[in-house]
Amino acid sequence: MAISELIRDDARNDLGQMLHELRQPLNVVSLSAGNLRSRLGAELSEEQAAYLHSRLDRIAEQVERASLLLDRMAERLEQGRKGGAGGG
Repeated sequence: MAISELIRDDARNDLGQMLHELRQPLNVVSLSAGNLRSRLGAELSEEQAAYLHSRLDRIAEQVERASLLLDRMAERLEQGRKGGAGGG
């Protein structure tokens, strides 16, 4: 295996680790938003509840968007691992 291939493999491994590290805070944000949503109580006015639900919806949408982006990056990384084994 050439040095350039070793460097490329190491970079791919680093990227895979970074993807994993980025998913962890997204999971925390998603779970926290879900917990907040479930705890919104009757003490809020209808207007306040609607506002908070809309903000929590926005958080969920953005977490999903970031998760899809990370999924696409992981797919490309995996394709590179499979195709890069001898394709340089």
